[in-house]
Amino acid sequence: MNMRNETHPGDPWADAGCPRYTVRDAEGAPVLTHMLTTREGRPWADLVWRIPGVEAPRCADALLPALRGWALSTNDEALAVALIGRGARVVRYAHSYSRDLRTAPAPSTWETPEMPAGCRLTPVDRSAGELVPPLLMAYPPAHPDHSGWTPEEARQEVTRILAGEALGPFLPCSALAVEGDTVIGACLITHREGTPPHGGPWVTQVYRNPAPRYAGAGAALLRRALWLATQAKLPALSLVVSDGNLARWVYERLGFLHVGASRTLVLPD
Repeated sequence: MNMRNETHPGDPWADAGCPRYTVRDAEGAPVLTHMLTTREGRPWADLVWRIPGVEAPRCADALLPALRGWALSTNDEALAVALIGRGARVVRYAHSYSRDLRTAPAPSTWETPEMPAGCRLTPVDRSAGELVPPLLMAYPPAHPDHSGWTPEEARQEVTRILAGEALGPFLPCSALAVEGDTVIGACLITHREGTPPHGGPWVTQVYRNPAPRYAGAGAALLRRALWLATQAKLPALSLVVSDGNLARWVYERLGFLHVGASRTLVLPD
């Protein structure tokens, strides 16, 4: 059973500003709570919390029939191991980062950050299809964040982001990096359900064409986004980055603080 808006003492996400769902075992006892969203068309149990006293194998046994075919993200190592042993497939090991803009607002110099020669920053004023080529180039097959998307699948995903259908409403602090009339990078920000650091304003995608002449465009996109978010009085910007992605060190240099790590798994159908 997957029941909405039950409260359980000790749930660290109870005050995160998003509905919580409870999974119960066959006897009706609660085993886990989570936030419900979607990931690439699948229901997605995020910010999961195992009820104290519930052993990981018992929790995993209850999850498999209740959340069959779902994606699930957890920082609970024992639960992840139990689920993997029951056929769950790991699709991502990621680190969460957030910059609190109330205590660390972006400096005014980030309004117009330095860009690679011949490039400029613009609002997101292009079609989804124009944002796809640098997205696919940024994440080739050997990259930790390679999605395996076809160009059409990538276009559909970007369309969902721009329409506010992926991780919440699309925010105007997003931006593009452009050379001439060609998009070479993007920073796409949405308002994810919940509150920072695991919800709220969220960097859903940030990427650039990996050609060496565009080095620095990704950091410039983030600096501009952080400045615009500060001006809009947003509380924070947060994101996740896959383990092994060297962009992690760029985020740290820009003042993002590490706030956790988790695995995302797909449960067997």
